[in-house]
Amino acid sequence: MKELFEMLNGLSNRKLNKRSFLAACGAAAAAAAISAPSAGAASANERRIAVIYFSKTGHTQSLAECVSDMTGAKLFRVETVDPYPEEYRETTEIVKAEIENNIARPIKPLQVNLDEFDVVILMTPTWWHHVARPLQTWMESAKLADRTNLLILTANTHGGGGRMHTREDFEKWLPQSRLGTHFTVFGGVSRKDREVRRWLEENKVL
Repeated sequence: MKELFEMLNGLSNRKLNKRSFLAACGAAAAAAAISAPSAGAASANERRIAVIYFSKTGHTQSLAECVSDMTGAKLFRVETVDPYPEEYRETTEIVKAEIENNIARPIKPLQVNLDEFDVVILMTPTWWHHVARPLQTWMESAKLADRTNLLILTANTHGGGGRMHTREDFEKWLPQSRLGTHFTVFGGVSRKDREVRRWLEENKVL
């Protein structure tokens, strides 16, 4: 049961937590825009940032939207051709079988030109201790490992297990990349805007 819990973010109170999280991030972004000096704002705007994420329950999407609100980053959502079931337990069993049998569920084409960006932020839920396979599939299809000129930040949402093996996955798949620090957040927990901002600032993205 613990592994099932870790695999996907909890669904309870999802809408309420998502609204609270985005409201907090929006408020922080607005406050920063008012208080920041114009030179700093211009410098931040020079960063061309893409947030590329996969989200099943909406928690990872909330984090992606929060970062976009703060930085002006463009959002790109990875989606599977055949969606996963809405029912939690059914999804966990399907994902487990896909992992054990090394099955890559086809994803929809993602219209993103990486030549247009300086920074890519990858975000994933934690599935059976690892990065969600659809995001891995996109990374492989985009040959992201060859884009050594990009600064790549990584992040995961989780249901109680922390980052688990997600950071190690990214490091394994991107061995020559310029990797910034990793950010992890409990899925659905609101009022994390300060932590998000601190993470972006320490990576010189904000």
